[in-house]
Amino acid sequence: MLALKELLGSKLKFGLIALAIGLVVSLTMVTSAMSEGLLTGMSGAKSSLAADALVFQRDTYPTLERSILTANDLKVIAATPGVKSVYGVGHTFATVGSAEEPFDVRILGLGDRFDQLPIVEGTGEPGPGEAVVDVTAKLEGVELGDTLTLTPVNADLTVVGFTEDRRYVMVPTLFVNLSTWEDLHVASVLGRVEDEGGADAEAGARMAREFAGSASVAAIELGDGVSIADIEREFDGSYALATPADSARAGNGMPEMILAVGGIQVVSIVIGALLVGVFFYITTLHKTSQVAAIKAIGASNAHLYRELIIQITILVTVATVFGTALAIAAGAGMPPMMAFDPDPARWATSVLAIFGTAYLGSLFSLRSILKIDPATALGRTEP
Repeated sequence: MLALKELLGSKLKFGLIALAIGLVVSLTMVTSAMSEGLLTGMSGAKSSLAADALVFQRDTYPTLERSILTANDLKVIAATPGVKSVYGVGHTFATVGSAEEPFDVRILGLGDRFDQLPIVEGTGEPGPGEAVVDVTAKLEGVELGDTLTLTPVNADLTVVGFTEDRRYVMVPTLFVNLSTWEDLHVASVLGRVEDEGGADAEAGARMAREFAGSASVAAIELGDGVSIADIEREFDGSYALATPADSARAGNGMPEMILAVGGIQVVSIVIGALLVGVFFYITTLHKTSQVAAIKAIGASNAHLYRELIIQITILVTVATVFGTALAIAAGAGMPPMMAFDPDPARWATSVLAIFGTAYLGSLFSLRSILKIDPATALGRTEP
């Protein structure tokens, strides 16, 4: 096989090009894993909510932080035709002040759907004053059974379990029941107790009554054959709704981040294609006399192009193996808090894109092969 013989006969030349392509493959895979890690770190707690759609207060989508649904809102949503089931999800934020180094957290109150959390340690059923915590909090020294003191709300939560892939805005999420969330949310709105300049006890009690039974958003399950568009028509503008995945990608600067990382991946793939195409085009030009001699003894253009495709396939395969190993090693060497979450499906798509663009780049060489005339290339002219 001519293609394999040439590869083995020019190991250094082809090895260098394989190294270059492998670096491009590695860059593409690392950026893909980091983009997935950013999505998980920025919105994993939100995008992973078990629901067909999230319902927001009118004109607050996709900002989870601004949305508030009253107990009556939740009743109205539950009674909407096409809605099969509903549970509330509350959101607030705080700082864990009891750690050696204080760190920020997001707090999500869940209705009765704690079964959706992947528990890696402890229990997944927190009671009043208890929390299931994203496992990244362990990097801050948090352990099972610890009591976390939250500021400025001046509240304590006992860690009863750990979950994973449930960060929000790149900080650990604490999952609590809705009654605990209500207390924390009211405290965060009111601020400190009156002797620290905050609202008085009467105002706090009044707000607690107003927030009773409320949530930030409603997570809904739709009936068979019911679409989000059907529910939107039923709401008639009273509420906003979207799938958990769509809402997670719509806020906190996510569209810009996704666009930027996606652009880097596209540029990397284009560079890889140009690298393969230009390299083999120049190689073909340097082999004009050899190609002409092979054509002179009867080799067809199709045969020569097939040999070229075999070379490209072997070269890109070797480069892909090297690039994948390098990307995995780079991810293993990153700090635990780094956003690195490899997705095999996206990596496979990147590899297919590299192969596809490499084959597309080979058309430059094909054009050169088609133009080579054995008679002129070998220095002969017709009598």
